[in-house]
Amino acid sequence: MSFPAQSSRPEVGSSLLSGLRVLRRRWLTVIGVVGVCLVVSLVQHERAAKTYKASASVTFQSSSLASSVLGVSGGGTAEPQREAATNVLIAHSPEVAAEVRKELNSSEEVNDLLDEVTVEAQPNANVLTITADTDSPRGSALLANAFADQYIAFETSSQLSSITAAETRFKQQLAALSPESSERSTLQKSLQRLNELRALAGGTSQIIGRARPPASPAGTSARTAALLGIFIGLALAFSLLFVMETLDKRIKTIEEFEEEYRLPALTGVPQSSFRNPLASERTEFLEPYRILRSALDLAAVTRQLESLLITSAVSGEGKTGVAVDLAHAIALTGRHVVLVEIDLRRPTVGRHLGLPAGNGLTKALMRPDSLAELLVEPFPELPNFQVLPSGLRPPNPSELLGSPSLADLLQELMSPEGIVILDAPPLLPVADTQELLNKSIVHGTVVVARAGKTTRDEVRRARMILNRHMVEPIGLVVTGLRELNRYGYDVDPTTASDDPRAARANGARSESSSLKLRELRN
Repeated sequence: MSFPAQSSRPEVGSSLLSGLRVLRRRWLTVIGVVGVCLVVSLVQHERAAKTYKASASVTFQSSSLASSVLGVSGGGTAEPQREAATNVLIAHSPEVAAEVRKELNSSEEVNDLLDEVTVEAQPNANVLTITADTDSPRGSALLANAFADQYIAFETSSQLSSITAAETRFKQQLAALSPESSERSTLQKSLQRLNELRALAGGTSQIIGRARPPASPAGTSARTAALLGIFIGLALAFSLLFVMETLDKRIKTIEEFEEEYRLPALTGVPQSSFRNPLASERTEFLEPYRILRSALDLAAVTRQLESLLITSAVSGEGKTGVAVDLAHAIALTGRHVVLVEIDLRRPTVGRHLGLPAGNGLTKALMRPDSLAELLVEPFPELPNFQVLPSGLRPPNPSELLGSPSLADLLQELMSPEGIVILDAPPLLPVADTQELLNKSIVHGTVVVARAGKTTRDEVRRARMILNRHMVEPIGLVVTGLRELNRYGYDVDPTTASDDPRAARANGARSESSSLKLRELRN
C-alpha cells in the first residue's frame, strides 16, 4: 500500500504565511536597510543648511484712488484675481527690492533679495503675505518687514503721483474754461477732493501682521526626518526582499518542502548535527532520528517495510548521514539493522562510521557466498547493527544495480524482525536510484532535502521522477535546519533509554512491539 500524494492546492492565506516566513527568515536584512536609511536621513537633516522663515501680512486696496473717489477710470480693474496678481508683482518688484536694500543698508544684490522673498495673495481676502527665508531668524523678520514697509511706501508714492497728475489735468481744464462756464464749479469741487485725499494717500494699505524672528528653522524636524527615513527604509527593504526571493530559488523551510514535494515531513534535522563527522560522536543528536523511527513504525502498520531506500534530489543534502544515524537509532532499540551502501559512485558511509576502504557490495554481487564475511559491525556494543559498504567502484553502476543479483542479495539480508536501509545515489545526477524504484524488493522510500540548498527546480524534477515509479515515498527528512534547541530535554545521559549498555535489555521490549505492529498490519 502506498501513501497518496498530498494535494498541491494552496491553502487559504498561504501567500500571507509565505510572506511572514520570508520576513522571519530575512528580518536582519529589513532591520539593516531601515537602520541605514534612518541614519542617512538624520545625518542629512543635520548637515542640511538651516533656514528660517518669517512672514508679514499687508492689506491692499481693491481699486485705484482716482476710480473710487472721482468716479473716473484710473487704471483699476473689476477682477479681484487680476488685482491680487498685480499687487503681488508690485510687492515682489525690483523697485521695491531696491528700496529695501537701501533701508537695510544691505550689500546683497537686488536679485538676491528677491530670491529670499516670496509674496502670495490670500484667497478671498485683499491681503498679501510676504515671507522671507534666510539663514538668520532676525534677518528673515527684518527682510519681511522691510518689504512690507517698502510696498506700502511704493503704493503711497503711486497714489500721490496719481493725485498730482489728476490735479494738473483739472487745473488745465479749469484755465481753459470761461468765467461764466457751468463746468467750473464741478472742476473746482474735484480739485478740493484731491486736496483732501492727498493727506489720506497710502491709508488703504497697511501692515496687519509684522514678522517676528522664528524660534526654529524651517523645513522638516528631526522627528519628521526620522519617520521619513523609516518609511523609505521599509519601502526599500521590502522591495529588496521581493527581488531576493524572486532570484533565490532555494527552499528554506519545512512547509515549502512539503508543498513542493507534496509529501509530509517526517522529521527535521538541525544543522548542528553535522558538526561531528563520525556517527559515534553524534549519539546525543539522534533525537530527530528517533522521531523518524517512530514515523516508520507507524507506516509499517499498513505496509510491508523490511527495506527502506534513502535518497535525495541532488548530492550534498545529507542522505548518507540520515541513513547512518537512522540505522543507528533503530539498532539502539535492539532490532536487527543492515545498512547497505548502494551509492557506488560517491560512497561516504565509511567516513561516517570510520571504516577502512575495502571490499563490499560489488564483491558480494560477484561472489554471493562472500556476503557474510563482507558485513561489518561498526559498533561492538551493537552486534545487531551491520553495514555492507559499497566496495570497489564498478565501471557500470547503473547496470549492476539493475541486475537480478542485487535483488537476490537484498532478499537474503531481509528478515521480518529487521530492516535493510539502502543508502542510494541522488535522483537527478544519475539513473542508479531509478533502477531500484520499480523493484518490489524496495518496500519504502524516504527523500532527504536540505534547507537553504535544494532549489525549487530540483525538487520539481525529483518529484517528476518519483511520479514515474511504483514506490510512493513515505515522506521527507529535512536537514540543515538552523533552529537551536529544536529537539530533546535536558536528560541525564546515564539514564537515557538508548544507552548502548541498555540496548540488549530494550531488545525484548522492541521485539514485542514489532510483533504487535506486524499483527496489526496482517
